[in-house]
Amino acid sequence: MKSISAMCGHVKRRLNQNEPLEGKVLEFALDYVVGETDDDFLNGIAEKLKAGEKLDDYEHHIVVDVLLLHVKLGA
Repeated sequence: MKSISAMCGHVKRRLNQNEPLEGKVLEFALDYVVGETDDDFLNGIAEKLKAGEKLDDYEHHIVVDVLLLHVKLGA
């Protein structure tokens, strides 16, 4: 698998371009960004990512500016 930083870049780029996540990029986002949680907000984001739906501005901010940064810093 590509480095965590590179995969974060792929997720960020696709979300910024309103492209659906697919394949390994989707798997990465679901595993590393959303993870397994019983938080309704994060589960809603996961369902939108799986369905290829566009995230609203707040959800996009949480994934791109908060969760991806946290994943990169933890790597």
